[in-house]
Amino acid sequence: MKKTLSGIIYVIIAASQFLSCRNTNIISHLKLNVSSQYCAPTIAYTYNPEFIPSYNTDSILVNSKTLSGKLSEHDILMANATGILSLVNQLIDSKKDTTLNGRINRLEISNKIQNHLHLLTTEISGIAAELDCEGERADLFAGYLDDLNDKKTARLTGASIVIAALATVAAVMVNNNGLQNGITIGGGVLSAGLAVLTIKPHGKKMSYTHERNVLEDIWFAPEKSTVYPPFIWYMLKEKRFSNNKQEPLVQTIKNRWNKFELNKDIDSTTVNILFKNGGIYDAENLHTRATMLNQLQSTIRSINQDMQSLMSELNNLNTDR
Repeated sequence: MKKTLSGIIYVIIAASQFLSCRNTNIISHLKLNVSSQYCAPTIAYTYNPEFIPSYNTDSILVNSKTLSGKLSEHDILMANATGILSLVNQLIDSKKDTTLNGRINRLEISNKIQNHLHLLTTEISGIAAELDCEGERADLFAGYLDDLNDKKTARLTGASIVIAALATVAAVMVNNNGLQNGITIGGGVLSAGLAVLTIKPHGKKMSYTHERNVLEDIWFAPEKSTVYPPFIWYMLKEKRFSNNKQEPLVQTIKNRWNKFELNKDIDSTTVNILFKNGGIYDAENLHTRATMLNQLQSTIRSINQDMQSLMSELNNLNTDR
């Protein structure tokens, strides 16, 4: 009887020490065979200075009076964003020459415009693809940590049940009231402690760095972006392309993140993790990062609607009417 009782008590103590141990192991993202530059472009892009937009928006609108009757303010700014504003003016001037050479010249200008706009659509697709890749990677890491933490929670729950049962059996087998009470109380405390850990488990974390952080420029809004093409960055920074026309898209995106995804009093450590070079992520921050990436991807893809408007107006402008 004493040997059996000693064995039960030993099992209670050993199980509690083993299973209630807070495992703070930090997993490297490299363990999943995903490098930090997995989603980044394989080559550095260069942009033709001829097509860099001007940021003096008010001056552009004032000096584009000849276009105001042919294009909306939105499409004039889109022509500037895409860097084809001077070509559009040349296209209009070329219509004055009705000779064969004039028509050929107009065709050449039109082809140059269309070729460049086609290139810009690939820039939109490229950035959207990178955001999609980054979002899927964050989801992958978050799901991996969730699975590990769920397994730990299941083990803690099982251990809590086993310890409670063993404590009850041990208490019944003891004749000494003092020892019986001690076993009952001790088993109850251990079982309750494990139950508490299942409510808020100390989950595993992941070391995840990103040299090229596609969220960084959105959060800090520099004058020039090291991630986004000049055309896209101009549209994100120009308030006239937002729905409320009061603040630029980068600010509305940041406001939305602060309201729905982040604590408004976000600390500097979390800022460095999400918007700088990364660091030690828990599952919650990985889910947050994935959500923000998906929202940003939707905003970038919506630029195609602005492109559609511009291309439609240019098509009308180029017809012989």
